[in-house]
Amino acid sequence: MGRRKRSNGGLYRRGLVLAFRYKDPETGCWKEKCTGERDRSAAKKVRDEFLTDLQQGTLPTEMADWRLSEAEQWWKEYRKLRTSENTQNSERYRLQHLRLVLGDKRLSEIKNVDIENYVTARLAAEIGAHSINKEVRLWSMILKKAKLWRKLADDYKQLKTTPSAIGQAITRDQLRHLTEVASQDEDWEAAFYGSAIAANTGLRAGEIRKLKIRDVDLEHKQLSITAAKTDAGVRTVEMNQDAAEAAARLLLRASKLKPPATEKDHYLMPKHLSRISHGQHKGQRGYDPSQHQTCWDTAWASLTEKAGLVGLRFHDLRHSFITHMIERGVALGLIEGMVGHVSKRMTLHYAHVTSGAARKAVEALDAEAILTPTLTAEKRSEKKVYRV
Repeated sequence: MGRRKRSNGGLYRRGLVLAFRYKDPETGCWKEKCTGERDRSAAKKVRDEFLTDLQQGTLPTEMADWRLSEAEQWWKEYRKLRTSENTQNSERYRLQHLRLVLGDKRLSEIKNVDIENYVTARLAAEIGAHSINKEVRLWSMILKKAKLWRKLADDYKQLKTTPSAIGQAITRDQLRHLTEVASQDEDWEAAFYGSAIAANTGLRAGEIRKLKIRDVDLEHKQLSITAAKTDAGVRTVEMNQDAAEAAARLLLRASKLKPPATEKDHYLMPKHLSRISHGQHKGQRGYDPSQHQTCWDTAWASLTEKAGLVGLRFHDLRHSFITHMIERGVALGLIEGMVGHVSKRMTLHYAHVTSGAARKAVEALDAEAILTPTLTAEKRSEKKVYRV
């Protein structure tokens, strides 16, 4: 009998490495695929994975050959018309770190161990677990576009995180003290007047900074907030006297800037630039009314430190407003409508505050009692008798 022909599993030599043929599902034509491996077992693994991806429609796209820097630049352009400016800025910051740690690898070269090494390096740099998870999640979105994330996802586990603190609520007396301190330095004006609006309306810092002059209606004491990420349209926010006064002072401040912000489409808090880049005042130094202020971290830190409120976040003013409203008996459902949105976790937290406000509300009815408090009076007496 002749010698039985040994099976090669569809693999054959192509130079020094092994290759195989497969049928393209789109064209129906047979094509050759090089495994890049000399060892038959390793080549068979490459072939099997390729054919599985081909069958499941998860074959890596042409993006798989891009280097990290190319993918990074593509993602920035891709997101320009799809996300807000703030989201784009945060993503630019988060994207860069993977390239800095791993080098400018091709996407197809990233392995599970690379992701683990990246996480380890970021932890060693004392970066929080929440931030690291966001960075990896962002790159996973890119790797999904390249059809590469599925193989990495099975072994990757997010770092455990603890829920961020809801924040602290400060008293009206503390807010008055903040007012007195803020009057000492005009560099604190924008941050302080913004804080006065936040503490009396519950608005977020980003919502306040993006206010345009047309959004301020002092006659009716209202602000118009345009939803940035939803189709909710314009939300009308009512102002009390404090918020209206702060808005009026910001309008006056805007009119005195160089150049002044006086048109309806100008921002209430114009961005300060070393040199204005476009528009009527291009080339001049000063403020640009066509752009809004993006942050006031330095001024806020200095102001709160001077006021003895170190650690007070600007967002805590939103928490303070909600707490003050609840303490005055305003229903949580109405407050949610006033501030735009309160998460489920925040609602559960404020429910505890509500219980205290509810106690004050029902005790106010005691002024017009229906029943003589005979039994409850006896209970109070018993407690006094048996108290140790």
